[in-house]
Amino acid sequence: MKRNYLFIVIIMIILVAAAVWFVKNEKVSTEISVEKGLQVSINSISQTDNFYNIQVEYPQFDDVASAFNDKISILITGEIDTFKKNAKDNWDARIATTPPGQTIPENPAAPFDFIANWKPVQLNNKYLSFVINIYYFSGGAHGLNEVYAFNYDIVQKKEITINDFLGNPPQALQKLSQIAVQQVTSQLQSSGVQIDDILTQMIQQGTQPVEDNYRNFNFNYNSLTIYFQQYQVAPGYVGPVTITIFKNTLDENSITSDYLK
Repeated sequence: MKRNYLFIVIIMIILVAAAVWFVKNEKVSTEISVEKGLQVSINSISQTDNFYNIQVEYPQFDDVASAFNDKISILITGEIDTFKKNAKDNWDARIATTPPGQTIPENPAAPFDFIANWKPVQLNNKYLSFVINIYYFSGGAHGLNEVYAFNYDIVQKKEITINDFLGNPPQALQKLSQIAVQQVTSQLQSSGVQIDDILTQMIQQGTQPVEDNYRNFNFNYNSLTIYFQQYQVAPGYVGPVTITIFKNTLDENSITSDYLK
């Protein structure tokens, strides 16, 4: 009787341990219902140990081309791989350069962080528009932030670029650039950042009317949101800069888009 009881206890311990390992190290997909039956799978990656603290959530969608879902997952896994390599290389370099007589522990005092989450702007039977925010610390003075925006036309089965969004890209990009300079400058001034010649040049460079500067954007029925990466239009301590331009402002500047109708 005692042997049977002991056997059952051991089996239960093994099952609990396996479940904990799975939660910490494997992707977990959760189905949620969005507007009008659109199905979204929220994939999670979690790893917590003495060296890494990785907490990630990102979406996968039904009714889209597989290449779009692949692009999202490849972004996440690629960013994690790069983070892990950089963190390990930086820690190894620190150990290798330790002065004689000093010792460095095998692992850092606190794990290296990689945190990624996503925020939907609109998810419906016509458009997907959402952003993925990533923060990581792999060594050095401070952590870094990155932002990646995605937009997808479900009906046309294609990604939406900023040139797709704009009605007349060359002229519209020029006007969009002018609005961006004004809004970024105003936002930085409001947060107490001093606008000197160097920062003015940085803003102008990061908001130039080229597609690459505006590749990270989201939209809904009445506004366009643009995300500028950390260091793109401001010093690193400011972090990523986000501006939102409402439809009436776009209309006043003759920027029209079928996606805002």
